[in-house]
Amino acid sequence: MKIDIGQTIRNLRLARKMTQPELADLIGVDKGNISRYETGKQGIEFSKLPILAEIFGLKPSELLALAEGSNIEDGPELKGSVPLVSWVQAGDWQLIPDLNVSDIIERIKTTYRARRYTYALRIRGDSMLDKFPDGGIIIVEPEEPIFNKAFVIVRQNGNEATFKQYIEDGSEKFLKPLNPRYPIMPLAHDAVFCGVVKRLEMDV
Repeated sequence: MKIDIGQTIRNLRLARKMTQPELADLIGVDKGNISRYETGKQGIEFSKLPILAEIFGLKPSELLALAEGSNIEDGPELKGSVPLVSWVQAGDWQLIPDLNVSDIIERIKTTYRARRYTYALRIRGDSMLDKFPDGGIIIVEPEEPIFNKAFVIVRQNGNEATFKQYIEDGSEKFLKPLNPRYPIMPLAHDAVFCGVVKRLEMDV
């Protein structure tokens, strides 16, 4: 099982263009652990499986099913489609279920197991390079609990929504762009989280 789990982790990570250090940060382990998981030298801790599964948009049972013999190289099955909305609409994500067909830019097919309010956004700008390219499409889950180092959509200071990484440092909370050319900004008191980014579904 260790080797199967490890190969599954590697396949899922590479499919999402994620580095071992990036995955380690999201799970909360040392980057060396990821290498050992993937090569089968170390079994992944049971408590980490739900976190790992959630990162890849899977249930723990689905992750285990892949490890037990599903052929991931055939590609993940499409789970459905979600509405691609504007950044203004994302800032009022509670209203998304009430959008008319004419208000939706298009629908995006996704491998993510979408929930009732899941939506998609097209990335604008280069503040989240190199992981999230300008023009790429991200799948956003507004019902997902916010956690440290999550990639989030947030509205603050009365502006439309923005895409950043949420950082907690003691009692301080920040919004961090991945591109070092842009400054880290404090989380405003009026900040409203509009969802956690679950997947880069499509590149430009």
